[in-house]
Amino acid sequence: MSSEYFSVPRRIAILAAVVLGSTLYATTLLVASSLLPQMQGSFAATPDEIAWTTTFNILATAIVTPTTGFLVARFGRRRVMIFCVTGFTIATWLCGQAASLEAIVLWRIVQGGIGAPVVPLSNAIVLDSFPRHQAGLVSSIYGMTVVLGPVIGPVFGGILAETYNWRWAFYMIVPAGALAAVALHFALPQD
Repeated sequence: MSSEYFSVPRRIAILAAVVLGSTLYATTLLVASSLLPQMQGSFAATPDEIAWTTTFNILATAIVTPTTGFLVARFGRRRVMIFCVTGFTIATWLCGQAASLEAIVLWRIVQGGIGAPVVPLSNAIVLDSFPRHQAGLVSSIYGMTVVLGPVIGPVFGGILAETYNWRWAFYMIVPAGALAAVALHFALPQD
């Protein structure tokens, strides 16, 4: 991927699509923490059992993140990024659909594992899409927006959980995830 071939609107589209995908992933890392009491009551789980939803998500992320380079070398950046954002969005919807403690833990593991390559891959795509002299600026924009995810996720998730129920904290991510997958499909160049 060489930035000299991209027009300014294309670079902005790539930045926006990538930022949306990685911000959504960052949002879900902490959104479950604001939902634990409601999920605990819903599944009649102990505090230790419901904490598995967060622990195993983070563990799956830590295990899969190092495989990003292998996945990109094998399948290409575009395919991996679109697959991960799409799979992450489906897993997020399935988290909202979970009817048991085992199901929510399973879908949180899938969500963490399949979404893990999104953040390191997003950073590489953003840096490769812009000229070297703009690397500081785009890294700042990317970093600032991705940091918003863990801040807004628990807030909006908590509001939706109190207004409707905990499932809507996961459902709120699905439309934006679908939008991110479509935007990535059109914005990212072929490998």
